[in-house]
Amino acid sequence: MSLITTNSIRDGAIREDGLEQIIAQGGILNFVLRGVKWPGRAKLVVSAFSLHQGPWRGPCLLDGQLVSVINPFFEDSDVEKKLKTIKSNLNLVYEGTKWLGDGFLLTHEEAERLIDADPNNRKVLFAVINGHELNNEPAQVPGRWIINFYNWPIHDAEKYRDLFSVVSAKVKPVRAQDNMRSRREKWWLHGSSPVEAYRKLKQYKSCFVVAATTKHLCFSAASTELMFSHAIKFFVTDRWDLFSIVQSTIHEVWARKYSGSLETRLRYSPSDCFETYAFPADLWQNANPTLADIGERYHEHRRSLMLSLWLGLTDVYNLFHSKTLEADLQEHFASRAKKDPDGSKIPEEHRARALAFTYDAALACILEMRRLHIELDTAVRDAYGWQDLDLAHDFYEVETLSENDRVRYTISPAARKELLKRLLKLNHERAAEEAAAAVAVEPTARKKETKRKVAGNRTIELFPSEN
Repeated sequence: MSLITTNSIRDGAIREDGLEQIIAQGGILNFVLRGVKWPGRAKLVVSAFSLHQGPWRGPCLLDGQLVSVINPFFEDSDVEKKLKTIKSNLNLVYEGTKWLGDGFLLTHEEAERLIDADPNNRKVLFAVINGHELNNEPAQVPGRWIINFYNWPIHDAEKYRDLFSVVSAKVKPVRAQDNMRSRREKWWLHGSSPVEAYRKLKQYKSCFVVAATTKHLCFSAASTELMFSHAIKFFVTDRWDLFSIVQSTIHEVWARKYSGSLETRLRYSPSDCFETYAFPADLWQNANPTLADIGERYHEHRRSLMLSLWLGLTDVYNLFHSKTLEADLQEHFASRAKKDPDGSKIPEEHRARALAFTYDAALACILEMRRLHIELDTAVRDAYGWQDLDLAHDFYEVETLSENDRVRYTISPAARKELLKRLLKLNHERAAEEAAAAVAVEPTARKKETKRKVAGNRTIELFPSEN
């Protein structure tokens, strides 16, 4: 049979429940087009493929190239072992808040008025940032505020009268239509929110965030005073060496393979691509100053470039990956001169900087960003001890992306393939090490458990608990 589907057919649970099941029962993929822009009006990227039941002795074609085998990831290699969850990676990256009721949201002016009326309201009012603002606002400034009653009972929420009346008027009627009983009954609370994760954040001044759906994998530092929408994943750490790992191309190639996608944009799923990702040995226990240094320098150079060009993350990375950088930069400056010659659309605190930023300075800064990215990737590679692997950064077509937008400034296809192979091997080794360590600890743990000895009617605790 031959099918045309969305390109998510090879992603995550869809792949596991579909193509992997078919191939495990003797199906053979013998023709695949990985990413084709749908010719109709729908903004869609599709895959086309053919499946044959039983042995296949004819040619296999992957994007028009003859290959010996095609696996469920639409790659020319044999079926891989399943990924293992690495326990040391658990409970570190979380999805932001699903408030389920826009009545929780306030404008800056509304929030300021309510705080002026009662400064105590500040305890439950937070600036909240979403994925669009993170990727498209040059200063990455939240556009709204949100009322947050945590997981409080209603009598505690009612103490904030003005805010409670807002939620009662604007959220309660919406929640009354919700299919879930708990959401109808606890209408003053957000639909779902990682309350414990937000508490963990309080030990840090900053953390790292990434848009859940993004064209380019871009982690950014963010204040822990903010709240994050469900369109953002946040990494509970302020360590720049850990930022270097997740920002690197080494992590990106893993995320793009094992996480999902929307059109050609990455859907960053922590359970698929973070909790299975093997960090360099002992990095959780011992900070790496080399990685920390390059990570912070890279991030601050990128942040400065965004403010100077007055472009968001996505647009900056579009220039970063452009083979026609000079022409694209000229177009940017010409467009800005035509649409906003005096910079009136740029906030006053950033206007002078942006207007003084020249074409030559912008070109030099983007080229420097590429150099820093190579330095970052090389430092991450070396942290794994893989100095033998030449990453060979240059412009390449990434075949898993849409046919009309495949060129990226990245590592070579050969390096990408070898990295995935090594990371998969490391995933299984790390999971096996954790399993062996757990078995070794178990007998000791048993001995420490509270044991009871019954003598007549008396129960004697041989090892009383600390409680």
